[in-house]
Amino acid sequence: MKRIYGIIGLLFLGGYGMAQPLTLQQYRQKVLDYNQEIKQSQEAVKAALYTLKSIKTGFFPRVDMTGSYSYQIEDVQFMPGIDLKHDNYSVEAGVVQNVYAGSGLRKQYEMARIQEAIARLGEEYTVDNIVYAADVNYWTVAANRDLYRIALRFVGIVRELFDIVDKRFVEGAISKTDVLMVQARLKEAELQLNTSETNYRTAVQALNVMMGEEADRPIVLGDSIRQPMAIPSLYDLQLVLENRPDYRIAQQDIELARLQTRLVKANYLPNLAVGIKENWGTTLINVDGDKRFSTIAFAKVNIPVFYWGERRHNVRLSETQEETRELERSKLLDQIRLDLSNAWISLTEALKKINIVDSSLEIARHNLILNTFSYNEGKLPVIDVLSAQVTWLQAFTNVVSANYQYKVALAEYERTIGGLLP
Repeated sequence: MKRIYGIIGLLFLGGYGMAQPLTLQQYRQKVLDYNQEIKQSQEAVKAALYTLKSIKTGFFPRVDMTGSYSYQIEDVQFMPGIDLKHDNYSVEAGVVQNVYAGSGLRKQYEMARIQEAIARLGEEYTVDNIVYAADVNYWTVAANRDLYRIALRFVGIVRELFDIVDKRFVEGAISKTDVLMVQARLKEAELQLNTSETNYRTAVQALNVMMGEEADRPIVLGDSIRQPMAIPSLYDLQLVLENRPDYRIAQQDIELARLQTRLVKANYLPNLAVGIKENWGTTLINVDGDKRFSTIAFAKVNIPVFYWGERRHNVRLSETQEETRELERSKLLDQIRLDLSNAWISLTEALKKINIVDSSLEIARHNLILNTFSYNEGKLPVIDVLSAQVTWLQAFTNVVSANYQYKVALAEYERTIGGLLP
């Protein structure tokens, strides 16, 4: 039975020999290439860019062409003996140039540029969050893989003990009580193995789906939960703020609100447009059917005079949006400061915990070896061996848990500092 468990475990953890090792960096890239949220943010950047280009066209002259045709069914007499022609038609081409509109068009263009920058920062912010989620997914699989291996090994250890006590019981050297205790522990170990296998399979499915693969596709991880990683330094808050996409978005939102206020003011300033029109067709009173050209140059001026305080109210409304954006940035600053402190504490404390649990595992391993040896020599009861086995299992589990916490804390710290880690 022990050999069967070992074969099943090797096949399961090894992906049946078909999958290639997948490193953390490779998994990150696969997730970034597949993720729909990133693709949506990329489309948002395109939309902002097209909006910017569309507004930019407002600086150039506009050319329009119109045509009209009408047919008078009844005969209409213009003067005695002179009838109007039934057909009336014309074609008109015009060029209009916006000369001055209170700088409103320029404000719209500047706002569109900021919105494009916000869209690009939004994409960067999305990438940071997806990378964090990918890291957590990867290390969750790595941790559950190790827990499964530990459970598999624990079943083997308990089974070896069961074979020994069962043989001694048959020989009459021990009572049935020892056999039952070890047998109960074996069933608990097998149940734990089943739970570990379920957790591992579930984690693998989540990992596969996140990178666009079939959920049950075999996976072999190239990185281990216990592999050492570079310890980062504590970054200065100002550097973090300059690198955090969400904080830079908050700053851009403030500038956008200020431009919105200026645009509101510009809407109540005089505006001037000039143009020229060229018309070809019949005259309005068409008595001879002749076609002719006519050219019209024009200038259009609009001066807002009195709107019952509408300008004042709209400006004040826009100014409240400026103040709201300022408060949101201040709130975000406090949150980032807190997140940075918490992430650094979690990271350093997780590292300390790794050193502690590594020492505990070494102690538990020696304790298990000595107790097992002493039991085989008849110097200890079986209950001491079972206790040492549980201690070893808990110590090994703590090692995996501590390393998992460190890897997740490292991913959280990297997200907090805006991906400053090399």
